[in-house]
Amino acid sequence: MTDTQQYNILLVEDNPSDARLIKEYLKEPGWSGQQTVPTIQHFDRLSAAVDARDESIDIILLDLGLPDSNGFETLETMLEAAGDEPVVVLTGLDDDSVGIEAVERGAQDFLVKGDINPKLLQRTLSYAVERERQQQVLERRNKELALLNQVIRHDIKNDLTVILGWGDALREHVEPAGQDHLERIMNASEHIAGIAETAGDFMEILEGNREPELHPVALKPVLQSEIKKSQSAHSAATITVNGELSETLQVSATNLLSSVFRNLLNNAVTHNNKSSPEITVEVDVSPDTVEVSVADNGPGVPDSQKTEIFGRGEMGAKSQGSGIGLYLVDTLVEMYDGTVTIADRDEWVSEPDVDGSVFTVTLNRA
Repeated sequence: MTDTQQYNILLVEDNPSDARLIKEYLKEPGWSGQQTVPTIQHFDRLSAAVDARDESIDIILLDLGLPDSNGFETLETMLEAAGDEPVVVLTGLDDDSVGIEAVERGAQDFLVKGDINPKLLQRTLSYAVERERQQQVLERRNKELALLNQVIRHDIKNDLTVILGWGDALREHVEPAGQDHLERIMNASEHIAGIAETAGDFMEILEGNREPELHPVALKPVLQSEIKKSQSAHSAATITVNGELSETLQVSATNLLSSVFRNLLNNAVTHNNKSSPEITVEVDVSPDTVEVSVADNGPGVPDSQKTEIFGRGEMGAKSQGSGIGLYLVDTLVEMYDGTVTIADRDEWVSEPDVDGSVFTVTLNRA
């Protein structure tokens, strides 16, 4: 756009009367912040508009019903040809569902021809341009943050690998009195590695701009791997598994399923006030779903926090966690069309005065 903020509009409309009226409305005074009326390039064929489109265009007004293209295919073709300029759809149908679907498919906004007036048209186009600009700024910042996150996590992992390697080599050389200090160093390093991995999973979700593609994931190797990692990282904890898992059992998920169990296990140990945390993992298989419960013997979660504990950044009054672990669990399980719930452990085992909480994830079988 020029310094005078003059819009260059590409109008694609085959009805002469509609095109003439829209041009008149566009030339009406009253553009917010505009010093001059916009320039208009008009075409009555999609193919001609696509050929003529260039980087000077600020916004596209597109009729869905054209002689050489019709319906949402028209929109998809234009979106493929367009650069960063937003597309506002024109529809002759007095039905918002068409316009809403157009927005879901990538249009910035829509207008019903029978409802258009100069003020509405000008405001819609101005807002569409500004929303697109803000979206581009946000996408650019997200890419920069993603790159920064990737670099930081890479460097952290490299340094932690060195620390853990040397720490393991020192075990047989450290006097008994110093073994406890060494274990603290090793556990803290493992914890940092877990946080870095969770941050990476979280960023992968944030960067996603479309619905995830669910696919069959074998549950047993994923769950066993995370239990083994958690047991290795937290040697003082005891993890017991109840229930048999078939090698062929699959659930509908993505490759981030491991993050669900990693964060639930980490939460069960990290927020446990016992010197020897006791964790129970139980699997219940039904014809359509699989329930995986992670129970602990910790202090439990107050009823007042049960509805908030999955919130982003929720860490509790005395928590030392990062505040994204359980939020990540809830986000992923929701993506998988599953559920995650929390209950007191005494309700789960039907025994009174038993400390702890139990988190239950329900996933759909694939």
